[in-house]
Amino acid sequence: MLFRTTLPSQKYPFEMHYKHAYCFVGSCFSDHLGSFFVDHQFTTLSNPFGTLFNPYSIADNLKNSIVNQGIDNQYIYSLGDHYVSFLNQGKFHHSDQNQLQLIISSIYNEVNQFLQKADYLFITWGTAYVYRFIERDIIVGNCHKIPNYQFKKERLSVEEIVSIYQDLIQSLLEINPQLKIIFTVSPVRHLSDGFHENQLSKSILHLAIDQLTDQKNSFYFPAYELIMDDLRDYRFYASDLCHIGENGVQYILEHFISTFFNEKTQQQLQKNRSIIKRTQHKPLK
Repeated sequence: MLFRTTLPSQKYPFEMHYKHAYCFVGSCFSDHLGSFFVDHQFTTLSNPFGTLFNPYSIADNLKNSIVNQGIDNQYIYSLGDHYVSFLNQGKFHHSDQNQLQLIISSIYNEVNQFLQKADYLFITWGTAYVYRFIERDIIVGNCHKIPNYQFKKERLSVEEIVSIYQDLIQSLLEINPQLKIIFTVSPVRHLSDGFHENQLSKSILHLAIDQLTDQKNSFYFPAYELIMDDLRDYRFYASDLCHIGENGVQYILEHFISTFFNEKTQQQLQKNRSIIKRTQHKPLK
């Protein structure tokens, strides 16, 4: 008797190696993938813009990086004794507005330089819902704990996302024709939006990716399906039953390794893992 469905490894027209360079942007699931690559000594740029969940804000940061321009003043906001960026995570803040803009500009420059030589760009979307800052009529990537009444909640359509990313993919391939773009949908549940609303949101993301992967050098990795259709068990979630637990993340990573890495790369991965364990070992005193 079978008690679960197992997702078979999909075949891709490429293999990943240690000689390649990898960039990860998007939701907290992107952090998991990026951290794995950093820890195992791959050439990696992991979530340089901070954790972002909606496709619109991720695209805004990537577009700014491609043209290598600074952040527009309308996205810089004063929160008492410091300034924050509506396009970035709260960890990017400064007491001086000009210094914050310089910090973000340097990040865009770093991403620009990295993408020109990168082999893979992973983009992880978490939700199709966005928040519009009413005062300035801009969609934000982070609300920075500003009161809810100052924002309008909206849901992106499939058509809006596809339109934004068709142009973005074209721009990315213009600066790096060899770049492969791999989309993933985060299996993290955004239940604060509502149970039904979360399902609608994830469906929109999947439908958008389905259209985008018809474009050159664009692919999909089924992280979402590995949790929702393969494991399909709350044991693999964290205590909040929304985020993915350690075992769930590890299962996705194992599937990732078997899908993209050949035997030689997997052997090097194990070798590096052993080195890391030895360097982290603290002898008993």
